[in-house]
Amino acid sequence: MYLTKLHLDIKNSYAKKCLRDCQIMHRSIQHMFHSGRHESGALYRVNPRCLDVYVWSALKPDCDSIPAGMKLVGCRDFSEIEGRLKEGSCYRFSLLASPCKKVQQEGKKNSQRRFLTTLEERMEWLYNKGIQNGFSVLQAQEEHESMTQGWHDKEDKRGIFYKGVSFQGVLRIEKLELFQKGWQNGIGPGKAYGQGMLILQSV
Repeated sequence: MYLTKLHLDIKNSYAKKCLRDCQIMHRSIQHMFHSGRHESGALYRVNPRCLDVYVWSALKPDCDSIPAGMKLVGCRDFSEIEGRLKEGSCYRFSLLASPCKKVQQEGKKNSQRRFLTTLEERMEWLYNKGIQNGFSVLQAQEEHESMTQGWHDKEDKRGIFYKGVSFQGVLRIEKLELFQKGWQNGIGPGKAYGQGMLILQSV
């Protein structure tokens, strides 16, 4: 896996479009890999305070295809770090995710995701996601909420909306193989649009 850091030039008109529309940001990120998201395994996260974009991917990005309005800060191969992961290890984590549940709509075949409205529900969601992805949450708190939005394309007028929560805390790896998959693939919905990237830091 690779971690790439980009910096957005807020004076650039295209960078402004990326910040306003998550679909434009998604397509711009994928342009660096010349592939779809499933092939690249790309997740990204925007830090709106410093205008940095972190990209987590299975493929190494093409540094000659950095999107307009973005500057490459660095790219690091995480293979060695992944090899040092082991069960029982603890890490501080940061996760921007969209805690949701599926609700069946009357008269409609497909269910719809609904954002969990209470802190208790969202924390339960986080603990359950930990179990599903091979880790236990030892400590966690919410930092802030955010809204991600955009449009699928010019012809399709359906909007894209993801309400997210930034979780901070400490986790412990319980099942290494499951954890590696969760770390690589992301947690929860909205992975194409800046949600689900699990950032780790040594305790």
